[in-house]
Amino acid sequence: MSTRSSFSEGDNDWRLLRVYVYYRLVLSALLVALFAVSPYNPILGGTNPKLYLLAAVCYLGLCTLSLVLTGKLRAEPRFQGFMLTLIDIFAITLIMHASGGPSAQLSVLYLVIVTAGNILLPGKQGTLIAAVATVSVLYEQVYSVLDDAERMSLQTLAQSSLLGLSFFTVAVFSQLISLRFRQMEALAQLRSEEIANLQKLNEQIVERMHTGIMVVSSERRLLLMNNASRQLLGVENVFVGVNLKEISPLLDSGLLAWQLHQMSRPLVFKNQPGYPEMHVSFMSLGQQNPASLTIIFMENTAQTIQKAQQLKLASLGRLTASIAHEVRNPLGAISHAAQLLAESNSITGPDQRLLMIIQQHCVRVNGIIESILQLSRRDKSLPERIRLSEWLAVFIEDMRHIHADIDIQTACDEALEVRFDPQQLYQVTTNLVSNAIHHGLLNQCHTVKIVCGLDHISHLPFMDILDGGLGVLPERQKHLFEPFYTTEKTGTGLGLYISRELCEANQAHLDYIPVDSGGCFRISFSHPDRLI
Repeated sequence: MSTRSSFSEGDNDWRLLRVYVYYRLVLSALLVALFAVSPYNPILGGTNPKLYLLAAVCYLGLCTLSLVLTGKLRAEPRFQGFMLTLIDIFAITLIMHASGGPSAQLSVLYLVIVTAGNILLPGKQGTLIAAVATVSVLYEQVYSVLDDAERMSLQTLAQSSLLGLSFFTVAVFSQLISLRFRQMEALAQLRSEEIANLQKLNEQIVERMHTGIMVVSSERRLLLMNNASRQLLGVENVFVGVNLKEISPLLDSGLLAWQLHQMSRPLVFKNQPGYPEMHVSFMSLGQQNPASLTIIFMENTAQTIQKAQQLKLASLGRLTASIAHEVRNPLGAISHAAQLLAESNSITGPDQRLLMIIQQHCVRVNGIIESILQLSRRDKSLPERIRLSEWLAVFIEDMRHIHADIDIQTACDEALEVRFDPQQLYQVTTNLVSNAIHHGLLNQCHTVKIVCGLDHISHLPFMDILDGGLGVLPERQKHLFEPFYTTEKTGTGLGLYISRELCEANQAHLDYIPVDSGGCFRISFSHPDRLI
């Protein structure tokens, strides 16, 4: 038997012993009270009232003392139970002797003692209690016969013998019932432990799953939330019972719509900037009442997006091949013709201005084509484990050679590591730092900050590139990563789009984070131990 089961069995023995102690106290009090009410009762103390009163009062005192000491003594409950039953047999024997010898009324008390003793003391000890009770009855019967020969008869001897036989019969049945009860209790305890272990196992499995899981009630109050869901939603210190709307208004509205219409289409959204996009689905736990309990599954869409990117790039590669032949060759002819016209002496000043515009836009269109070709031809990501502080030191040194007048400040934990393709990380960071320098100079700021650390909720590494510019208007923020969206006349609108594509190919996320002054772009990396 396990240690836990042994403790449970010991606790049960103590409970049974306490019940028996209370029974003894009530019985002894009744024996004293009945004699006090009717001191000349022929059944109680009819032969020797003084002996009866002395035995009953002493018995009451011992029962009271046992009630006080039970549980405080170091002795095992079974040993205490054995001693108490022996005291009970001795006390009842004295009371029976003072009442005129064995009688049917007082013999019932022996049966209770034998029953209790065999429940408390299974095995040989319980049988010994029955034997002691039988010997006590026979001794009292023999003593009565020796004291008064007229009491001797076959009927009295037969009654005493049957009473002793009934003691052993009750002992056997009591032990069988006690054994069955203990087996059932042990089985119930075992099942309870198995259920508790399974519950803990389920909790550990749910907690360690990469899929975010939440369970909410019909009132959309939180009942369960694992670590992955907290990371995806970007929340912490969430308590059971809180309303889902306080955790995520978007998720709450999606669940409400699902409960009302049972929509099968999953919900896709990002709870807050800097955290991954989620694929959310709902499932009801109640068949008859679909609104009883609801499980919310949240999947990080990084892997799905990565596969979509591979398919998209394959299609884009075929498209850019057509662009190279169908657009680039005519564009080259236009640019060459404009150069030849510019060398002509018959071209006047206003016409020269038009030729310059043609040349500028040819260069811009060619830049767009180069960017698309670069995106489609880039190799598959080869992520490596990178110590960010060492990588940044090399990157900053390269940037300072190009932008000597810019102060690039860094703050990065030396032990921080990420998993990313080094060349693609260099390309993304170069683009973001170049944008930061450009927008900072528009506001007369020559400082760019690069801050790296661990997110306090998801505990995943990130890199922030902050500039001292004017920031991005709220209505423009949602368009920043769209292809060909630009606020600059000379821009192609593909820099941020390509940077986000490269990040998603490495299961990272690129987001714009609103700050009090200037702008901030954040790269949220996946866990460095996660294989892409």
